[in-house]
Amino acid sequence: MNAADEQPLLSVPENAVTESLAGHLKINGLEMRAVQFHVGAEEERLRAFFVEGCAKLGGSYTENQLRNDHIQGCIKPPYSMTSQWHMEGDSAYGTLTSLRLDQKAQRDPLPSDVPLPGNAQVLQDVESTDGSIHGRVLHVRVDSPAAAVRSSLEKALLARQWHPSPAMQGNKGSVISMNKGNRRLDIVIGEDSADKSRLVLVLDQR
Repeated sequence: MNAADEQPLLSVPENAVTESLAGHLKINGLEMRAVQFHVGAEEERLRAFFVEGCAKLGGSYTENQLRNDHIQGCIKPPYSMTSQWHMEGDSAYGTLTSLRLDQKAQRDPLPSDVPLPGNAQVLQDVESTDGSIHGRVLHVRVDSPAAAVRSSLEKALLARQWHPSPAMQGNKGSVISMNKGNRRLDIVIGEDSADKSRLVLVLDQR
């Protein structure tokens, strides 16, 4: 059991179904506990349930709405707990998260054979481990056109012994998919502007 497993979460109604998102989860270098839930509930009653839950903990309550999602936060030092959820019919679906506010961010370096462009800026880095399955998802901004980024990344990966996925061979679109041993790498490349691009890099090891 890692330390994040012991971090408190906002409680959910007794009839809720919960499932841990990952055995080990890091977001931008911060250890985090995350649990998915769904529950049959009236929207306003569930919102009030989380408000009352924070009050019982003696925490400081915050609330925001992002599109159709309720985002309810509760800060009880040294923990920050959040519930983010939305309604689908008569049921609510969401995620509970918890992190320690006093921890220092410690990002693990990418493997040496997974290159990023020299002018890349990592916007978000999500790392998860479940048993022998290890995943990494990076959202990256690059100050170079998408076509140039694709070409340079493809050459750099081939030089590091990555092999194109059979289904992607000959494809020159916006996705790079390669395999190496027990690892798979998918990179989606999109235009951010005429001379900038955004990448979503997904590294999966099983």
